[in-house]
Amino acid sequence: MSSTVINNQTLSKAEDIKDELIKHRRHLHQNPEIGFDLPNTVAYVEEALKNMGLEPKRVGKAGLVVTIGNGNGRTLLLRGDMDALPMAENTDLPFKSANDYMHACGHDIHTTFMLGAAKLLKEKEQDINGTVKIMFQPAEEIGAGAKDMVANGLLENPKVDAALALHVDPSLEVGKFGYKTGIAASSLDGFFLKVQGKGGHSSEPQKAIDPLMIINAVYNQLNTLVGKEIGPSERAVLVIGKMGGGTAANIIPDNAHLDAILRSFKPEVRDHIFKRVQEIIDATVKMMRGTYELETISTPALFNNEELCKQMAPYVIEVIGEENLEVNEEPLAGTEDFSYISNLVPTMFMWAGANGLGDKNYPLHNPNLILDEGVIPLGVAVVVNSAINWLKNH
Repeated sequence: MSSTVINNQTLSKAEDIKDELIKHRRHLHQNPEIGFDLPNTVAYVEEALKNMGLEPKRVGKAGLVVTIGNGNGRTLLLRGDMDALPMAENTDLPFKSANDYMHACGHDIHTTFMLGAAKLLKEKEQDINGTVKIMFQPAEEIGAGAKDMVANGLLENPKVDAALALHVDPSLEVGKFGYKTGIAASSLDGFFLKVQGKGGHSSEPQKAIDPLMIINAVYNQLNTLVGKEIGPSERAVLVIGKMGGGTAANIIPDNAHLDAILRSFKPEVRDHIFKRVQEIIDATVKMMRGTYELETISTPALFNNEELCKQMAPYVIEVIGEENLEVNEEPLAGTEDFSYISNLVPTMFMWAGANGLGDKNYPLHNPNLILDEGVIPLGVAVVVNSAINWLKNH
């Protein structure tokens, strides 16, 4: 963090409970769960909230919501996601994961941000001119948790007017925060293809329909799509990360599979590639005498509301200093399912620096990732200060 001396009461309050917050974070980090299957995580967060005098409510498959404030005026939504990734941890941390999953995207810290925010906001409830609604979200890593909570009434009773979220960033030093207005993260489309051929003996290929050959043809066609049909000034990435089939060299398998992910930013680019992927699959498989099943998933691009960011920025600066808030020029190449909310209400999504190893640090989703817990009180103070002041002035 830069040399600016910050004299912010909210930050001081967050620093006072830092040990408690770190205890929460380390428990969550050591006991990760994935997707919607978060029974122990939800129970832990629920109990912590009840101990603060709050009344958490279940929303959707595995979400929690608490409301704090006087119920009058506007409502601001804060988000903390709770799920981990299905990967083993490779660090030497004394609180490393005790199972085969890992919080390699910092959601343990995001949940801790919101537990800290809930505690401080409850203590300041009489000063809140409106309502803060805090969501604890499952299944962000599979792009389904926010959508599920929205479908189950997240944005109603009370009706949400704006939303704010933080995400840790191991490429930024602690104390630095960043955001981008407009499109802030890519959309995501997943294609999960299963090709049915006709299995047979390797000595008589004429009696079979080889699904591996079909999958290979689809693979080659899809890998030319972006380069040949999307202009060089546009941004899109289509990656086939999983494909295969078969059990032995002398057996032509009966079926094969291919999984691909598309990330893009502009709706017209996304719509074109999404349509063309399906046309290519259909034509290629049928041309080669196979049949197929195709499943797709889609998560929209994240959009940061320029006016809301303009309103929130001064409250962030009160905590971290003006030189520590960066306005990014490029959107995140990855995808964030907070986009389901940003498409419905004005949203500000920020990055919070959490680099724990300097130049030796690892990126998100890496089994060696280590995040600096110094970001925790800063993140808590940023969201609390922003929530109280935004509601007061709007």
